[in-house]
Amino acid sequence: MNPYDIGRLAWKQLTQRRLRTVLTVLAVAVGVMVIIALSSHTQGLYVSFIANFERLGPSTILVTSTGTRLLNDVDLYRIAEIPNVATVIPMRSLSGSIEGLNIRVSVIGVRSYELKELLGGSVDLIEGSLFPDSPIPAAVIGYNVAYDQSTGRKLVDVGQVIVVRLGNRMLVLNVLGILNYYGTSMLISSPDDSIYIPLDFFVRFSGSQGYSAVMVKASDVSVVSEVADSIRLLLGTRARIMTVQSVINTFTTILNQINFLLVSIASTSFIAAGLGTFNIMMISVLERVREIGVIKALGMKDSDVLLLYLTQGMLIGIIGGFIGLGLGVLLSHALTYVFSVNIGPGAGGGPGNPTASALANYTPVISHYYAFIALSLSISTTAIASIYPSWRAARLNPVEAIRYE
Repeated sequence: MNPYDIGRLAWKQLTQRRLRTVLTVLAVAVGVMVIIALSSHTQGLYVSFIANFERLGPSTILVTSTGTRLLNDVDLYRIAEIPNVATVIPMRSLSGSIEGLNIRVSVIGVRSYELKELLGGSVDLIEGSLFPDSPIPAAVIGYNVAYDQSTGRKLVDVGQVIVVRLGNRMLVLNVLGILNYYGTSMLISSPDDSIYIPLDFFVRFSGSQGYSAVMVKASDVSVVSEVADSIRLLLGTRARIMTVQSVINTFTTILNQINFLLVSIASTSFIAAGLGTFNIMMISVLERVREIGVIKALGMKDSDVLLLYLTQGMLIGIIGGFIGLGLGVLLSHALTYVFSVNIGPGAGGGPGNPTASALANYTPVISHYYAFIALSLSISTTAIASIYPSWRAARLNPVEAIRYE
């Protein structure tokens, strides 16, 4: 019997019990759908994270002081003298809150012409302008500082004066500009939750010289590790050294482990799909014992009967797999909408209405790798579940099968 006739007969037998077949196909589709939906979100998060950190450049190194002693101008000079160091950007930062608004912020002192490097290559202002590099109480604020994260209502305008509590001290600032939404934390802190002020003013306000962090740019990606080791040797335990590439590697490792766990959990749904396929195939064989006996008596080989019922099981897996792929794509985009509604700001948000959560700031990415895994699981699960029923059908004695009641 040729493969076309076997496939046509297998399809005909499946469609004779449509409701039972549809339910089994849906059981397979659910497993594929969950794998596609979960993997697309972790993959989308990975792509978004990598894109944001790569804006800083793979040659970026962050040096932060670990104790009460801050990095000083001598340290900056010595770092700048290290071979293959292209740029050294000092910063000063403290955590605080805005009086009257109960918003937690990071206050970062940086020179305005170096803010571009700190923000990953561009300063995207919704309105206003940057502060001048002089010791004046001026500020550029992040998106989440200017807009309410739940309603999108504007809280702070350009030209408004805000009061920031830093420990026991109050810092009065005049807002000169508002940053657009960035969505992902950089090496220091999230731009959306930060207030940037002139470095000289920050140093004068604090009453102490020094810098809490320094961003270093190596001249080439290939020498980043060498430069990082030189800085580590120079500063010893006084500073913590972190490269963009090490952050990306750590994040990739963690996300791969999470993705593997999620896909493994989702794959357990194929147990139910396998049992369902086994059940429908056993019932199909028992319902057609006499029919199997007749076709075997007419000359159909045992191998053809075996292939007939294996084909039925694989058809369930193939159809369920592709339906699951479509449902998985729909579910992944539906979850994105749910995140944006429940976590992001209201529909009446600020310019461009960006989402106030990194969870909603990425687009799901359908991975061909996980689509292949999901389809392979659906087909292999149903094929394995069909082995015993197919073998039992192939082993039926034609005479006894025709006499079966």
